[in-house]
Amino acid sequence: MRKLKQNYIYLLLIPFVLCLVSVYGLKLFFAAPLFAAGCLAARKIRRYRLVQKDYEFSYFQVTTYLEQLLCSYRRLGHAGKALEDCALLFEEGTPMNAALGQAKHILLTGEGVIDGSLLDAAFSSIEQAFDSRRMRIIHRFIANSERTGAESGRSADILLEDLELWKNRTRIFQHKKRFIRIECGVAAVLAMILCYVSRLLTPEELGFDLAESLIYQISTVCVLLLFLVLIVTICKKLTGSWLDEKGIPDEKERERLHKSYRMLRGKASPLSRHMAKRILSRYVRQEFPYWLLLTTLYLQSESSYQAIRYSAGECDGVLRLELERLLEEIYDSPRSLEPYLDFFSSLSIPEVQSGMKILYSVHANGYEESKKQLDFLVAQNNRLMDKSESYRYSNVLAGMSMLKQLPMIISCLKLLVDLVNLLAITMGSFQSMHW
Repeated sequence: MRKLKQNYIYLLLIPFVLCLVSVYGLKLFFAAPLFAAGCLAARKIRRYRLVQKDYEFSYFQVTTYLEQLLCSYRRLGHAGKALEDCALLFEEGTPMNAALGQAKHILLTGEGVIDGSLLDAAFSSIEQAFDSRRMRIIHRFIANSERTGAESGRSADILLEDLELWKNRTRIFQHKKRFIRIECGVAAVLAMILCYVSRLLTPEELGFDLAESLIYQISTVCVLLLFLVLIVTICKKLTGSWLDEKGIPDEKERERLHKSYRMLRGKASPLSRHMAKRILSRYVRQEFPYWLLLTTLYLQSESSYQAIRYSAGECDGVLRLELERLLEEIYDSPRSLEPYLDFFSSLSIPEVQSGMKILYSVHANGYEESKKQLDFLVAQNNRLMDKSESYRYSNVLAGMSMLKQLPMIISCLKLLVDLVNLLAITMGSFQSMHW
């Protein structure tokens, strides 16, 4: 049945291509390359749609699992029982059900665990199936609570609130992507209509049709093929994971970040420092909220210094280098505010400076006297997370929005070529009449 449906789509392309050939006045033999390109484009678009459905399904599985995991752990206070609750929500054969089954198997048998915690190994088996930063943060929080026996109610509430805000942001982002897909489709249809206008420009008095020109034939076929390439490219760009994956920078990007960090901490020309600040500011604005969330969770059961130390162990890159430098300065001057204020101070990011001041307040006053500051820190981190992810989403959407302008630009260029071609044919026609 599925294969019949695929062939049905290809059969529909035959009258569509023949209609295009007739409307644009193309030679019949041009129908073959247009049909072949249409079949290839339809195959790729269908594949991207299936991949997008898989991404969406994975996202809903992850969010459902994380919500239930936090709620069950908050209620039961036991990670194994919380995983059993989660397993009841997913049907057999789904990826999450298989991942949870493997996790429970590891907890019961200890299979494959040589050195380390059973719970960490169980959580790791789930993380291998689903790449999500929040999943890793929640898993680390639960594993740490199991080891220390710390009270987890407030931390679970923080994570549930962050999870809900992330779901809202993702829903808005995906809705905008769907709207862009519709806009691109409308733009392509309007561009094709504009390309047809050039056929109407030939005066009847001249006694010939512009479509008979070889330049018109070749340019029209090229433009139609280019439209197919653009549609496939747009579908590819709009296809992407719904999860909050942590993009691992390649070797070149890591080297660029480390080089910028060295420039910032050492001596460099004003222009080099300016470029280094721009590169690092973008990186820090993206990574700082996730680190602050981890630190806030550890603060529920640890001192400020230990919370920073534990969270630094789960970071990498230049952020970890700066955190290690911060820990050394705190160790040397435990009561001083300067180490906190010096954290990426040259970047002059207000949100970072504000967060570090609150961390110092918690460090100086202690947890019991700093509950209000912690509540403010949680609220501020939610704003930071929203700003960081919204900024990343807006950058993605901006690039996609540019694509929808390309069909109209191409059609305008095609119309210009046809006008020049028509002018050349008309001038040649007048010269023949004069002769």
